[in-house]
Amino acid sequence: MTARTIAKAGLIVTAAFFLSRVLGWVRLVVITNVFGARADLDAYFAAFRVPDLLFQLVAAGALSSALIPILAGLFARDEEARAWRVVSTVMNVLMVGLLGLSVAVAVFAPQIVPLVTPGFDVVNTELTVRLTRIMLLSPVLLALGAVASSVLNARHRFGAAATAPIFYNVAIILAAIFFAPLMGVDALAVGTVVGSLLHLLVQLPALLGERFRLSFDIDLGDPAARQALLLMAPRAIGLGAGQLTFMVNTMLATGIGVGAVTAYNVAFTILQIPLGVIAMPLGVVIFPALSRAVAQGSMRDFGALIVRSMRLLLFVMLFFSAVGIVLRRQVVALLFDFGFDERALDLTANTLSFLFIGLAGHSLVIVLARSFYAGQDTRTPVFTAVAEVMVSITVALATVGTLGLSGLALGLASGAWFEAVVLTVLLWRRTPGAGLERLLRPIPGYLLGALLAGSVALLVIRLSEAYFGLDPGKLAQLLQLGMAGGAAALAYGAYAWLTRIPELHQTVDLLRSMARRGGTAA
Repeated sequence: MTARTIAKAGLIVTAAFFLSRVLGWVRLVVITNVFGARADLDAYFAAFRVPDLLFQLVAAGALSSALIPILAGLFARDEEARAWRVVSTVMNVLMVGLLGLSVAVAVFAPQIVPLVTPGFDVVNTELTVRLTRIMLLSPVLLALGAVASSVLNARHRFGAAATAPIFYNVAIILAAIFFAPLMGVDALAVGTVVGSLLHLLVQLPALLGERFRLSFDIDLGDPAARQALLLMAPRAIGLGAGQLTFMVNTMLATGIGVGAVTAYNVAFTILQIPLGVIAMPLGVVIFPALSRAVAQGSMRDFGALIVRSMRLLLFVMLFFSAVGIVLRRQVVALLFDFGFDERALDLTANTLSFLFIGLAGHSLVIVLARSFYAGQDTRTPVFTAVAEVMVSITVALATVGTLGLSGLALGLASGAWFEAVVLTVLLWRRTPGAGLERLLRPIPGYLLGALLAGSVALLVIRLSEAYFGLDPGKLAQLLQLGMAGGAAALAYGAYAWLTRIPELHQTVDLLRSMARRGGTAA
């Protein structure tokens, strides 16, 4: 991919991810407004964990990290017929595995769910079992959608795959608005399944445009198909280990009190906004370029791309972390003060502040993991992911008694930074000529600038409270948040300009380039 192509793809993917995150926020606003931080919404979020675990184990990132490099190579060698056979084999194996697991979980849900929700009473446990069974269709449909996304991304077609989550969110929003009054919280489970179906269907026209040929055969005699499945296995283990963190945190949250599971999920969703708008699109767009650099043996290009990406992420995400911690209460109140009471708002805001500590770490892991996938190494990120889970759970168990939900968030943040550091060291040792040591020098400057930005935001909040009061309305909250965030951004930009941090100019140049080329993006 050329720089121009990356810029175009980046614009498309970033815009789609941003819209998806906005709709994710709207989804949560609607849900919390309809149900509030009550026991039935806790049940929905808890029920979501088991189907999501199945999807993460069998497909999710494991599929794209394993399938994209192999398909990209086959398409580059004009082996299209073989590529489609590989796609069909992988897809059919996934379907057999997921359908079998879904049926087993549906049968044994009354025994499985209480293990995830030990703090729920009998009524809420039965509700969680019912919702789990309804949503067991979603991992099957999402896995098919993930296959389609992998094929399209391997063809450097990012638009349809990036917009698919938008339809997923819209389906749940509509279900909450129009069907929740009739069906209760069951409407959310049905909306999740319908959204999973739309996630697949919206990609089919683009997939058919690539002359996709479906076969129901499983050709395990093809080395490329076997390689894809073998590469998926360790990545699936890593993702499964990551889901273990969410399982344990859900278990711990059910014992904190009514509304704790909802507050935890809402805070985590807010954290996903900067990750989804900035880090995930960057990881998606640079992955094919990293794979090509590794295939060509160009470690200098590989290292330069990794260093630029990581420095840019640190420059941006440390700013968001510092300012987000300061403005956490304003952010939660503005976004979710519809169905939440004061206790739920405080619980969510405090949890969010600890999650923001790990924002930059989570972002780095997204890019670092892809640097290993580009070389068809899915094992190293698995080992680090398992270690990250151990760190996260250990910290959560050690701190939940004193910090409550914030302890769970601190565990996630600690694990993210641990994994980011370990992956960086391993990558530096593996690619000594890539120049990764250039990453360390600017970090103290980023940290100092982030502290400055956070201090400016705090000062603006304190000064504005004299005019807006301690409990401002929505318009005043928006104005206060805009003033504090804007002043912090100006201070950070001025600091970066005075200290000649190159990422400031790179960020501005990238935004200008993407805006200039946006009209020709397709």
